[in-house]
Amino acid sequence: FLIALTASLATPNPNLALEIGLAVGVLGVVALATISRLEVTVTIIALYLGMIDGPLKLMVASQAASSIRDVVIAAVSIGAITRLLTKRERVSFPPLSGWVAVFVGLVLIEATNPHTTGLTKIIGGFRQNLEWIPFFFFGYTLVRTKARFQKFFIILGVMALANGLVSAYQTRLTPPQLASWGPGYAERVNGNVTGEPGTGGVTGRKYVSEGVERVRPMALGSDSGFGGGVGLIALPGTLALLATKRRRRWVATLLCLGALLAVATCLGRLQVVGSVIAIFTFVLLSLSAGRRVTRPLGALLAVAALALPLGALFVSSEGAGVFSRYESIQPNSVVETSTTYKEQALTMIPHYISKDPFGFGLATAGPAAAFGGSSSGVLEGHGITAETQYNYVVDELGAPGLLLWLALTIQIIVLVIRRLPRIANVDIRIDLAAVFAVFIAYAAMGLRGAFSDTASGGPFFWFAIGIAAYWLAGPGRKADARGQVPAT
Repeated sequence: FLIALTASLATPNPNLALEIGLAVGVLGVVALATISRLEVTVTIIALYLGMIDGPLKLMVASQAASSIRDVVIAAVSIGAITRLLTKRERVSFPPLSGWVAVFVGLVLIEATNPHTTGLTKIIGGFRQNLEWIPFFFFGYTLVRTKARFQKFFIILGVMALANGLVSAYQTRLTPPQLASWGPGYAERVNGNVTGEPGTGGVTGRKYVSEGVERVRPMALGSDSGFGGGVGLIALPGTLALLATKRRRRWVATLLCLGALLAVATCLGRLQVVGSVIAIFTFVLLSLSAGRRVTRPLGALLAVAALALPLGALFVSSEGAGVFSRYESIQPNSVVETSTTYKEQALTMIPHYISKDPFGFGLATAGPAAAFGGSSSGVLEGHGITAETQYNYVVDELGAPGLLLWLALTIQIIVLVIRRLPRIANVDIRIDLAAVFAVFIAYAAMGLRGAFSDTASGGPFFWFAIGIAAYWLAGPGRKADARGQVPAT
């Protein structure tokens, strides 16, 4: 603080508020690096990503604000590594670490791709492809007991509820009203696309229904659909809470309804379809619980019984026009919608690989495409597409990256199918079903949109793989019926 104060006094036109903010930020980073309880610091990261990161970036519209999350994650990671090394104990890497190491290696090698133009593109590409890797180790280290699963789902539920409430409020706003929240909000609402290849930009998050211009809510994220993404992740977990929690089930019920609200009001068709897939997959995976499968099914029916009348009341107060974007995913066409949408982008993958088998360079696609200037990702005079997760991986890492991503995803799904029924503790089995129902939903959603570069899908993807490394490929496989792992 004294250093910041001295710097402000030495400046001709000091900005005391900025200096104090920087000082507080430095103290916060030091605290995150020194707090010994990893579960506390990772919870802080989760709450920041789920409720603070988006509004801060959109209100300030500064690259410095966008970098705060990277500093926070780095501080926690460095602190954890430092404490591990100071113990002077034998360090062993978790199962599945080889997959992570190869992925990191591919990203690092991509810096030598001739299409990666300059240091800023390298930094941007490293950031968007590697910033979530620490969550693999967080998932492996932290979620090892039934109590930790419950805390994990409660944190997700709280974030989903908060996003749902904000999203519901934003559906009542006109585009100019939401744009007035800050320069970043104005850019998202109105868009800034120039139409020139390789220049990037975002399209306006507006639509017209019944002759009225409406906005697609950002909730507590930095783009539309974020609230639905958080709700999608939280929904199976809150259902698992209802199925396994013995006391205060009203809390789990409230969080579950909050997750449903977040999904419903995000006005994102992808998130709604993904939530349907996640719930259906959760029920299927819960079948391994045998006769006790009635618990998650009963929880699902109870939530549905509450959600239907509350949903009807909400629609009557908001007006059906708010939800007109969902007309293309009505029950009679949801399967068709989820399998045919954006097929054209997927068909471009073989063509992209044939032209540039090792990708178009780092920071060609995704949020970092505009970092360090316009992207050079142009093929035959047209900008390349990253409309799906698999297009995005091909653009950034080429055919090797796509093969690795598909192989890793299949490996996790195979582990779930083969080893989930062998988990002796039924409650933990249901908890794992909730985690990997979302993972499988993301694998399907990847056919329609990229998720690994988002503040919800990216961390969860690697966090879930870390959980799989412990429970399906590591020590958790030996847990007894009480969920306890024998000491080694």
